Amino acid sequence: MSRRSLTQIGLVLAILGVGVASYWTYQSKQAEEENARELARQAEAEERERDLDARWGRIQEESAELIPRLLEGVRLGQSLAEVRAQRPQLGASPIEQQGRVEPGMEMYEEELSNGGRAIFAFERATGRLQRLQMLSLLPSPEAITPHLTAMHDQYGSPTGVWDCPMTGGVPTRRFTWRHGETTVSDVFLVYGGRVSVTLYIAPNAIILRSLRMSGCRPADPAEIGQFPVTTPEQMMGSEPTP
Repeated sequence: MSRRSLTQIGLVLAILGVGVASYWTYQSKQAEEENARELARQAEAEERERDLDARWGRIQEESAELIPRLLEGVRLGQSLAEVRAQRPQLGASPIEQQGRVEPGMEMYEEELSNGGRAIFAFERATGRLQRLQMLSLLPSPEAITPHLTAMHDQYGSPTGVWDCPMTGGVPTRRFTWRHGETTVSDVFLVYGGRVSVTLYIAPNAIILRSLRMSGCRPADPAEIGQFPVTTPEQMMGSEPTP
């Protein structure tokens, strides 16, 4: 083989060598950048998890002061096992709240000693107690005033009073007490001379979502003493709502 041929081959190999080196340098840089992005994603996810844990920690502390004595020891943010440790009477399996399955949630219920019923709603994703509802009946509309007086004594003045025309197809009056990141809500349904009351304790965002879903608006101060009354037709066509 001639010297010229060898020179040409050497030149080609040199060019190829540069190309291969450039390719591997590029690939290495791409891998480093992707690794840096993945580390950043992991760091962000860990930060979100820490923020979420801190938020639930605050909600647990707040709800300890807000949940009625009848369910003392229960706190929002607890796991099912932690709630069962406080409430061994809790149902053994999830229920369909008022006949409807709510996506991403597991509901458990307990019949209470005062004749009412408690519903415990757990997030499937986190396993945490997201909200607590206590359902009871008042014997007549006249019992609303002493009930609200007792609520005032326990939680102070309401931070909101709402008329909600679309609570599953029936109108309700709601009172809310916001405490930090947690809100207490009392939902009144007046029907047939009786009053259904649902005490609802949950993080602020959950209560806000419920108010929006039910079309709630601040109650007219001039009508604050007049609770909406559900008609038989509305009751027949009503659907459950969280």
